Amino acid sequence: MNLNHFYHYYKSKSGGVSNLLKASEDFTSSLDWLKKPDTDAPTITGGVTDPNGGTDAQRVNFTANRQSRVQQSVTLSASTQYTFSVYARVNTGTDQFRLRNITLGEAEAKTATTSWTRFEYTFTTTTGGVYELSIQNTENVAANIEFFGAMLNVGSSANDYVKVDPSTGGSAPTPAYSGFGDVFGGATAYYSLRKFTEAETLNAIRVRRSSDDTEQDIGFDSNGDLDTTALLAFVGTGGTDNGFVSRWYDQTGNGNDATNATASEQPLIVSGGTLVEENGKAAILPDGVDDELQMSAQTLKSVFVVDEPETAQNGVLGGYLATMTTKLVYRTNASLENTFSGTITDQALFSVFAEGASDPRSINAFRNGTAATNNPRSLNLNTNSGHLLSRGGGGYYSKKVQEIIIFDSDQKANRTGMETNINDHFDIYTP
Repeated sequence: MNLNHFYHYYKSKSGGVSNLLKASEDFTSSLDWLKKPDTDAPTITGGVTDPNGGTDAQRVNFTANRQSRVQQSVTLSASTQYTFSVYARVNTGTDQFRLRNITLGEAEAKTATTSWTRFEYTFTTTTGGVYELSIQNTENVAANIEFFGAMLNVGSSANDYVKVDPSTGGSAPTPAYSGFGDVFGGATAYYSLRKFTEAETLNAIRVRRSSDDTEQDIGFDSNGDLDTTALLAFVGTGGTDNGFVSRWYDQTGNGNDATNATASEQPLIVSGGTLVEENGKAAILPDGVDDELQMSAQTLKSVFVVDEPETAQNGVLGGYLATMTTKLVYRTNASLENTFSGTITDQALFSVFAEGASDPRSINAFRNGTAATNNPRSLNLNTNSGHLLSRGGGGYYSKKVQEIIIFDSDQKANRTGMETNINDHFDIYTP
């Protein structure tokens, strides 16, 4: 054993230099480190040569997901400066990762090379309490990076490294918030009025207020819901104060934001000083006349939508086959759609899946977890023409919408878990 390494380990045990993290050389310790997202977590390989010539380093194989990470919770003091550090390298070339304070919503990108380098990130706490720290991917591209010696100490720079063993009892830490993206990976686009993942500081929408046409980004509160306090403070609460959505952010990091710069075509989020709501949560309300948001054209193989169904031939996803637009999977009198028994006019969760490598595709649709009566339908698959809240140039949606999740892959095998995640947040139906 490297004597210097042993000495620092001994000092930590006898009250000297302190490392506030646990399992500083073992990211596989489930009592100390969480691997996220649950179904798209990084894999970890041990026995990697470490900076001291031993084999105590580990390779973290980040999935092609910028949310891919290992994270640990630690209790910190208020108004105190801390430094989070770790040694890192790659086998060839360079690769990036982030040291992140999830609780503060801060992160620093680091570039690992083929030489072991100790990277540091310094932050200052606000209140005292539990903070979540992560070592995280930077982009939706796979990355394989070797790490050794994670450490957190008080001060403006990293102290000499101190090894700390994994915990031997207790239970795994629980995240402060868990969004759809903390559980499931692979979404092509995620438009929602709830936060996609706890590990990012994101905005939900950009809002234009009617009083002076000023625009402002609106993010999320600590519960992962739209920050309606900030929204109403910006728009105003008077009878003539309206707020319109000019941009609905894609929270996946793929850059597929849905936008509209034409003021008269922007859907409402605040009407007459009152938040637009559905089932106690914020909602977006298009006018059914010309409101829409444009995004890049996408191939939609799996779609989940939380909205109020519409009986007319209009949909939240224009240009994509009728079955993939939520109003049509609801109708019972059309010959080309997956249909359901009965009707529904309240908030609902629609899940639609297109299977097959070529047309015609096999289409399966579900409403509130229940399959359409004529699943599967055999229909041609089209590419979305880039419209939300309309079919594109006509057939505009007129009901409230809260969440749209798009995949370019078949997610039917994950349907039950995804529907449960969505329903748990929006409380749409009783399973």
